[in-house]
Amino acid sequence: MLANSNPDWNIEDVTDAEIYAAIRYLELDTSSANEQKDDTPTTERNVDQGVVICVCLYIALLVCLAFLWFYSW
Repeated sequence: MLANSNPDWNIEDVTDAEIYAAIRYLELDTSSANEQKDDTPTTERNVDQGVVICVCLYIALLVCLAFLWFYSW
């Protein structure tokens, strides 16, 4: 935690080391959080994301073709 907890501090008086310490304190530890919560291998997650992207693109293509067909009448 920050050494100076006084809310009336001046921003010019804060050193770079204190700013970096505050940022590190406030940042989430994403590496340990991912390891604890998600045990799915990276390749399976990438494949799942690829499938979702392909399905979305396929649906978008079908919608565009439907609009073209509808307006061609």
